[in-house]
Amino acid sequence: GGGGGAQGSFLSDADLAGPLLYALVLGVVLLLKGKVSFGSIYGVGAVGCGGMYVVLNLMSTTGIDIYRTVSVLGYCLLPIVLLAAVSVVLDLRGVAGYALIPAGVLWCTHAASLFFTVQVGARHNARPRAVR
Repeated sequence: GGGGGAQGSFLSDADLAGPLLYALVLGVVLLLKGKVSFGSIYGVGAVGCGGMYVVLNLMSTTGIDIYRTVSVLGYCLLPIVLLAAVSVVLDLRGVAGYALIPAGVLWCTHAASLFFTVQVGARHNARPRAVR
């Protein structure tokens, strides 16, 4: 199923420019902190997207293509990119980090799971299927 309005049109468009830009910005922000991690960002991102693609297609009857998987995960990376940018000016190893980092991760996770739920129509398949 798809959602209605802007949410449905967002999910029907598998845009990869934004997610790649977010990954590039994350790499640049981490570079400002003295950490060269472009390879790690793209490597972990590729493995994560591939794994999520496999899991979603195993759990769904309708399926999802790899482009939409990468698009959703990439756009939901925005809070992490913002946290990395904040960490350039503020030290997130204290109380602020203990509050902001889990909040950012939960925001990313919640947003991605909502988009994937709408994309694969998991609301209609909420009951587990019997294994035969």
